[in-house]
Amino acid sequence: MSTIDQAASVDLRNLIRSANNNPEIKTPQSENKDFGDTITDFIKSVNQKAMEAGKLSTDVIQGKSQNLHEAMAAMEESGLSFKLMLEIRNKLLESFKEVQRMQV
Repeated sequence: MSTIDQAASVDLRNLIRSANNNPEIKTPQSENKDFGDTITDFIKSVNQKAMEAGKLSTDVIQGKSQNLHEAMAAMEESGLSFKLMLEIRNKLLESFKEVQRMQV
């Protein structure tokens, strides 16, 4: 399975929805958000997942928690979210370069 297929299998709407449900991330709840706000919200949700995974793994390493499976699942989810973010960035850069090559 290619990287793009793996990234496409992650549900972007669920990631953004989980970021909107997180009280630490302040997002406007209006339906008329622009593209920049959507990307910013997505990046914040990826960052939040990475911080949660880091905290869970630190707790396991320090012996504060015995939930190794939960920490591993959070780390995997964080990694997939990050890969999806990179693939979206790559597609946006490709699209921008394609627009630059267009003749007017």
